[in-house]
Amino acid sequence: MQNKNFTLYHKIYQLIKIMYKTVKNFPKEHKYSLGNEMIGLAWECLDLTILVNNLPNEQKKIKIENLSVVFDKLKMRLRMGQEINLLSVGQFSHINEGYLLEIGKEIGGWLKWAKKAGGGGIKEIFLWPELLVVK
Repeated sequence: MQNKNFTLYHKIYQLIKIMYKTVKNFPKEHKYSLGNEMIGLAWECLDLTILVNNLPNEQKKIKIENLSVVFDKLKMRLRMGQEINLLSVGQFSHINEGYLLEIGKEIGGWLKWAKKAGGGGIKEIFLWPELLVVK
């Protein structure tokens, strides 16, 4: 990642673009199974991020928890891709260090906020220019 101030939305969006390029090179037997599953989970993460941003506070916690679970599923499939040599060590390292670690930190921040807020207190969470801009 070139800019550490990218939002969660942008980071997941960039990850999806990388994944399309990466999965394109998977062998046919994995491209349409594991590859499509990875891309689908990444899109689900993006969709949940957008949904969380548009929900009333009392509904955000459960969706943030759902986002965390979907993101964990994505990470496991990416790790499997690396372990069965669909992703090189370098590709996996780039995805992990450039995207997964940062996205995980930001989702963790949302989870921490959700647990602390208990569904109330903050009116809205904006996606940019920073992850959490409270109004």
